[in-house]
Amino acid sequence: MPDHGLAWRGLALLPLLTLAACTAPTRPEAPAPATTPAPSETAAPSKPAAPAPEPAGDDAVVATEPLAESSPASDLWSEITSRHGFVDCEDPPPAVRRWERIYAQSPKRHAEAMATASPWIAYVADELARRDLPAEYVWLPFVESRYHAFRTRGERPAGAWQMMPATARWRGLRIADDYDGRLDFVAATDAALDLIEHLATVFDRDWSLVTMAYNAGEYRIKGALARARKSGQSTRPEHLAVSPITHEHLVKLRALACITRHPQRVGLTLPTVDVTQELRPAIVPKAMNVSQLAALSGVGESQWLLWNPAWRRGHVDAGATILLPRALIERSVEAIARATPEPIERRAVETIGNGERVHVVRSGESAWSIARRHRVSLSALLAANGLGKASVLRPGQKLRLP
Repeated sequence: MPDHGLAWRGLALLPLLTLAACTAPTRPEAPAPATTPAPSETAAPSKPAAPAPEPAGDDAVVATEPLAESSPASDLWSEITSRHGFVDCEDPPPAVRRWERIYAQSPKRHAEAMATASPWIAYVADELARRDLPAEYVWLPFVESRYHAFRTRGERPAGAWQMMPATARWRGLRIADDYDGRLDFVAATDAALDLIEHLATVFDRDWSLVTMAYNAGEYRIKGALARARKSGQSTRPEHLAVSPITHEHLVKLRALACITRHPQRVGLTLPTVDVTQELRPAIVPKAMNVSQLAALSGVGESQWLLWNPAWRRGHVDAGATILLPRALIERSVEAIARATPEPIERRAVETIGNGERVHVVRSGESAWSIARRHRVSLSALLAANGLGKASVLRPGQKLRLP
């Protein structure tokens, strides 16, 4: 997890709704290994529903990527390994070999984990290519979280990139009761790659030091280098006197990169990646409810939130960037652009004078759903507000959060 890394670039404007255009080279659609893994056991996004029907109307919206009529295999893994910048996989040290074996002790499960993360990996791979950063960094969120959008409270890391609150705010992410930018995969990826670029400048593009600094913090690595120089010791990254966790963090990233380059070495068959499921960004032109955006995209709200987990407050702000699979994005863009936004249903959390937080009840909410949303027990929520299990909540009612 970083102790410290926003700018979405290259978005091509479309009428009303903007579909982000990719300036990185397009991956060739080449045949991939024959076996397709079974669904992962690790919080895998379910397969998206079929694209929404073509919306009625005469307004034309030009999409940057045509919908695929079939499900072509992406050459994602070969593109990533072709852009390796600093990991030597031909003769890796024993520590890297050890973690190769650990990750691939069950080749099938590791392939499933790769397949589950592949829609997000594809997005990060394109962003790394756009910034001319080493492709090995697609594995950084895998090391940190296996690409899971972890939620936390207090001064703890969160999101797929596992950024600390102070680091996230330093890199321009907003963290509030109703929104955490670390869970916004587009914003968080920009912030993390901004941080990597910053660290690359600080450490003269020594990518091993950059990776260690992402985990331990810039000043810890600077301090370790200064102490090594002062005592006449080696300043090689693997010799620095820093936490074993930081050394292992770098080793894990190297091992993941080498498994993908030489899968046969650990008996792994790389999973086939369906290019139509790779995630692509689009800008929402007007504030809209999550439920409406999901319906216009032709999927359920829970599926939509797997792709866009930061927007659990019930609505998406005007101008925000969301992610949708390539199979859905063109028609979703058109449907959303033509839709009239429904009245915004806000899930409000307020802070009262003594620092206590209150939740403002909205239509359709129950004490159970509110307790689950804020990760508190139902009994504690009821007790804090003098309520019983049979109590009826009213829209606009304010409940203290224990």
